[in-house]
Amino acid sequence: MADTLAVNPSTPTSPKKRVTMSAGKDNRNGSASGRKTPGTPNSGDYSKPVVRSAVRRWKRLHEQNMMEKLVVIRNEKKQNVKLSRDDAKKVARKIPIEVLAKDWLNENEATLEVRAYLVDKVLPTLILGVEKLLNEADNRGLAEVEEVAPNFNPINFLAQYLMRNNPKYCNFSEASPYVRGLREVADDLKKQLFNIEDNRLARIKAEAKRRREERDRLELLKQQERERRESAFMDQFSSWNIQPDGRVELSIVQNALRSFVEIAETFPEELRNAAKLSHALEPTDETGKSLTVKEFAKYMGLFVEELSKEMFDEFMGHLSKCATSHRAAASREARRILLTNLFITCDHSGIGLLDRHRILSLFESYWDSLKEDIKRNLRNPRRWPVAEVDEVVDDYFEDDEVETKDEKEKPREAEQQQIQETVPETEAPKPVQAENTSVTFALGTTFSREKTAMTHISKTSGASAFDENSLNVSQFVHLTETFLGEDPVEKGTFETLTKFIKGGYEETEDEKMERLMKARKEALSSQRKHQMDNLFEKWDNDGAGYLDLDEVETVMQKYKEGQETQAIERAKVSLKKQAKYSQDNRLSRREFRQFVLLVVDELPGADSFDYFVEFLINSVERTYAERIRGEARKKWLQQVVNAAETGGASMEPVYKAIFNALYKDAEAHGGGKRISANISMLERNILDPARGEVCLRYVAATVDDSDFLLGKILFSDMKGISFSSVESGKPIHVPRVYNHGNIQFWNPYRVPEDREGSFIVVPLKDKRKRVFGLLGIDTLNDRHTKTIFITHEIHFFQGVAKAFSIAYHHVDMSKKLLRITESAVSWIHRRSPHVHEITTYMVEPEGTEKDYVLRKMMTTDVKGNVINMANPPRLERKDNLFRDYLFKCVDNSESVSADAYGQRHLGFPLRNDAGKAVAVVDISIGELKQLPTHENKEVQRMLRLLQQAHKEITRESAGDDKLMVLEAEKDDDNRMDIMFDRLMLMELRENVSKIDAKGFAELRSYNDPPKIINNIVRAVCAIFYYEKVVSGELDNWGELKGLINGDLLQKIEQYDPTSTENQELIAPDKIEVFLKDVPHGEVAKFGSIPAQNMYNWVFVCISLIEHTLKMRKNSDEGAIISSGQEESKSVEQTPEVAPTET
Repeated sequence: MADTLAVNPSTPTSPKKRVTMSAGKDNRNGSASGRKTPGTPNSGDYSKPVVRSAVRRWKRLHEQNMMEKLVVIRNEKKQNVKLSRDDAKKVARKIPIEVLAKDWLNENEATLEVRAYLVDKVLPTLILGVEKLLNEADNRGLAEVEEVAPNFNPINFLAQYLMRNNPKYCNFSEASPYVRGLREVADDLKKQLFNIEDNRLARIKAEAKRRREERDRLELLKQQERERRESAFMDQFSSWNIQPDGRVELSIVQNALRSFVEIAETFPEELRNAAKLSHALEPTDETGKSLTVKEFAKYMGLFVEELSKEMFDEFMGHLSKCATSHRAAASREARRILLTNLFITCDHSGIGLLDRHRILSLFESYWDSLKEDIKRNLRNPRRWPVAEVDEVVDDYFEDDEVETKDEKEKPREAEQQQIQETVPETEAPKPVQAENTSVTFALGTTFSREKTAMTHISKTSGASAFDENSLNVSQFVHLTETFLGEDPVEKGTFETLTKFIKGGYEETEDEKMERLMKARKEALSSQRKHQMDNLFEKWDNDGAGYLDLDEVETVMQKYKEGQETQAIERAKVSLKKQAKYSQDNRLSRREFRQFVLLVVDELPGADSFDYFVEFLINSVERTYAERIRGEARKKWLQQVVNAAETGGASMEPVYKAIFNALYKDAEAHGGGKRISANISMLERNILDPARGEVCLRYVAATVDDSDFLLGKILFSDMKGISFSSVESGKPIHVPRVYNHGNIQFWNPYRVPEDREGSFIVVPLKDKRKRVFGLLGIDTLNDRHTKTIFITHEIHFFQGVAKAFSIAYHHVDMSKKLLRITESAVSWIHRRSPHVHEITTYMVEPEGTEKDYVLRKMMTTDVKGNVINMANPPRLERKDNLFRDYLFKCVDNSESVSADAYGQRHLGFPLRNDAGKAVAVVDISIGELKQLPTHENKEVQRMLRLLQQAHKEITRESAGDDKLMVLEAEKDDDNRMDIMFDRLMLMELRENVSKIDAKGFAELRSYNDPPKIINNIVRAVCAIFYYEKVVSGELDNWGELKGLINGDLLQKIEQYDPTSTENQELIAPDKIEVFLKDVPHGEVAKFGSIPAQNMYNWVFVCISLIEHTLKMRKNSDEGAIISSGQEESKSVEQTPEVAPTET
């Protein structure tokens, strides 16, 4: 067999090379095919080529190609001829079609798809069937007859035809010309349908293309916007970059983002959603991480992806404000370092304190020496906020106040006069010789150790106490910065000030000695207090909060083997004489310290305190188990107090902490008892006074008894031991409830057999040791037989009652403070229209840390309405770096002025008795640098009264008697609402009482007074002589000024708008009519102090009248409700069960 291989020539003109190979036959011995074997010389040789020359080979190939082309042309021609003949035959054979089929459904409103379906599937058979039906009707003669043929049903006939001519089984209809016409119509419709589908597909493609282009365009715009935003971030990075390494701290950036979220909450509703960041905020970084410019842009870009262009511009504006604040804070930080060094230089005694009055005096002297253009950038040291509101002279007129202050500053000491003489040259005064002298003390004096301890306590507490006589380093720096103001101060001015203070602050030898001795005395007192507190804690192992006086006396009498018994007896007698409240033979922590100090005073020797306390510590020994139990219990009791301090003025966390402490102790130290507990508060019985003056209302209970106790009232005439505990002030323990016959059961489903268990009630006492409620604990739900409370458990229950008392009064005072602050805020908005917003923050401990947090309790809206926060948010220092002025206000317990987010803020601290800030009032005045003079004075006046109100409720909480001036203050609920108004009224009474004959002569001197003065006097007279004012008898100024006399002054001083004697109070709106055209700011311009005082007095009276009318209305409604309950009480008094009666 031969194989032929066609090899293409290497060039186009070369002919094909054909090679013929002969395949050798297979050898019987198994030799491979085509392989040479001996004896076969011609096997495997190629045959000779057929074409012997290239020319002949080319000619032959050319002829072959031409023939192939001719054959193709011929075949195409034959095919075309054949197709033409077939078309001619079809035309010749074609049957004429029905013309009406062409117009079928042309005017039909159905869609093209529906018409195509009908023509193709339904009409070919249906039309012939109808035609057949009509022919049958003609044949029967029914076309012209109106009657119905009984033997002919056209519907059945048509159905029979359609069934017999089903197109699936019969194609006879295809022979009809009409059907053929329909087929052509169907083909045309299908073509139109296909064209429409093609058009629809084209439209879809066009729409897809348009959308793709739109998407690409939007993506391009987004990309451009991203690039623009990234470029904006990179450009702004230079505003943040203040570090030498070219980086910015991550915590600063996170604070800027957090502040924008807070500001966005104040936007309108439609903008609030648009201002939401694209990414959730992260916890503020505390590791000190910093960002480069690219990292800054990338990090910020994560949060602004979904912000609109306009909102992004708003965001960038906010970042610019934050960057400005950041740079200003950095420059102030550098200035603080210099001021700290200045403080160290001036602290000659080395105790960490400077004389505050002397520093303020230096500020005043420096202020008086400056030119007017420099004064504009500084704050007047005689004004708030450099001086505190209670230090500023309360005068309505700026010039008079300045003159008064200057007159007081004229008589100065010789040293101060020397300072003032050197002020115009802006050089520091020459130091006095006392600076070169040194103070020496005896060997062993430890001032440095005491100073370190004091400064350590100040730093770890997070807040410094305010002292009007001294300044620590933080307060000195803050006071100086407040004096320098928020605007940038020239370097020369700052250097001149520091040089002036450094040279002017001097202390004499006696002053240094006095300050050092005072510091040593305070340190020694603090150390002794700490030792006595530790001794009290060790003695009171179960956390009861009290020590038994007899037990303490017994241990003390063993001192020196009874040699100091008489001294102890004398100290005990002195203790009873100094006691403010009734003695119950128990010592609180404060009383225990007082008793120990009285005993030490009676003992001879300078070191008697150390020896005596050491003896007491060694006399009180506790086992390891007792110490462990005591530590656990004190930890739980401290959690109760912490719940009150960190609960946002809410009692819910306190109740939970109380019950958790009881549960934990019962499980750990009570043998696993299953207890139930409840708390009841003592109230005045206004529902049914015939059943006793007071009653107990259940305000909290554990889960088992909550359904049966909450809201229930226990009257004194009902069964129970609760009122016995209230009257005696001592706990009452019932070991076996079932055997006791005087227990009130509230649970109606508890059968008598299930009333086994113990029950104890512990009185809740205030600082005056007055009972204000009860704590009840029982074991009725415990099925064990041994459920009696033992001694150490009862002591712990007393500690729980003590902790609850502390927590309750803390929350109660916070609530009272907020109510009084609400009144003050309303007055500030009323008197100062330029105040934009007022926010109140409460200071709370952070918990485990040494720092504190601020809780936003109250704010105002754009209209000045007070908004109390339902869930007050917490502000931590690390999350509010751009509102650090709030924390500075608390740190130093001093007023502060600062700019935040482009607005000026004034911070005012409310201090406790120790001088530490417990709340901050933040006043925003918008973009103003300062309030108008009269508004600023009104704000200061309101803040001073607010501080007075806070001091008053603090003293009351500490046990002092209540100060009641107005009759409405007898009701505690109403007293807080009118306390601020009452303080204003008392102040105005005092001011009015100072009006002398000269002041009256000023008002009477008017022959034709200004309209404002006339309206003010008419408003005052309308309160006492309303009928005369309304009738027109006092329209004449001559008649009106006749009433301005001592009688009117006496009426003003004695008038009580809340008194029950004033049954017919004049409606406030009738009095306000006279003052509607009297702007507050215009009154001060006339320079009439009597008119100003009268104006303010009228407004306070109006406010008190409004409160009185509201209280009377509520009282009437309460009386109606009480009478309704009286009628239905016989129905409600059904026997109920459970030994909880608190």
